[in-house]
Amino acid sequence: IGAIGNNGLGVVGVNPDPTRFSFHIGKGLSNSGSGTGSDVINAVDDCVAKGAKVISMSLGCKNCPVTAYDNAYRDAYDAGVLIIAAAGNSGSDISHYPSGYESVISVASVAKMGGEGAANYGELSYFSTRNDQTEIAGP
Repeated sequence: IGAIGNNGLGVVGVNPDPTRFSFHIGKGLSNSGSGTGSDVINAVDDCVAKGAKVISMSLGCKNCPVTAYDNAYRDAYDAGVLIIAAAGNSGSDISHYPSGYESVISVASVAKMGGEGAANYGELSYFSTRNDQTEIAGP
């Protein structure tokens, strides 16, 4: 989203002007992709403390709700932070977290399938979690 433009490096994001936004990368998982819910909450808390207005996460676990984590996400939401998380990749309707918490927007995946104009263009990806917590889907 915010890849800086006109610098001769990499790609350009949809908002390439670095004077219009700032990023803070909160690291909640190890380099191998593992971690705990409390590690993720610590990263969320750090982002909130640094002034984040939007937190986007692509991580989760199946059927693992924790009241203390739910409360932490709610606190961030109540502080004016929009929290977005991947719905999950189970291809089922099993709840994933943190996307399963009420204060977190759950985003599913869609695929191009047969391409633009095809009857199945934009259908939910076969692997995407689909349940009553899923609020929006995108590529």
